[in-house]
Amino acid sequence: MSEHKSAALSFLAVVTAIVALGGLLPIAGGLPAIASPVIPLADAMWFTANLAGALLLLAAGFQMLFRRATIPRYVCGYTILLIVIGELRLWFAGFHRLTLGWLVMAVCIGVLLIVLRRVWLWALVGGIWSGLILGFWCYGGIVSYVSASAPQFPALLFVQAIGCVSAIVIGLAYLRFR
Repeated sequence: MSEHKSAALSFLAVVTAIVALGGLLPIAGGLPAIASPVIPLADAMWFTANLAGALLLLAAGFQMLFRRATIPRYVCGYTILLIVIGELRLWFAGFHRLTLGWLVMAVCIGVLLIVLRRVWLWALVGGIWSGLILGFWCYGGIVSYVSASAPQFPALLFVQAIGCVSAIVIGLAYLRFR
């Protein structure tokens, strides 16, 4: 792949991951504390299921900036950065009980990055994963809007729909241009 296509694809992957995270973070941050007392590490499972795809796509996009770093060093740095940013955000927001779940999710993403090994696989898996999750939440928003007696339009529906389509397209574009 040429340098210009690679840079453009990386930029689009980062933008798509940010849009996907914008549609998923309010959902992922809203429900895990409810299940925490009953099921150990339920918040980690919830965070991983909702955010891992977008964070894999983000890792694929940011890898272009750090091409000189080996994959294991890049993954370690990305995982540490993910842990620090998430832990600080949760800690300062007062969600102390969710910090262990965020830590486990970040380590799971690091393991996924190491297992997948190739940047195009990160983008493909992350794009399809986040596209499916966003599509699921988008469908749920439409069904709740249509079936409610006093419908209130879901605020994140457009962000989720755009993120769903663009995540799948970017993931498949990485497969095409690998």
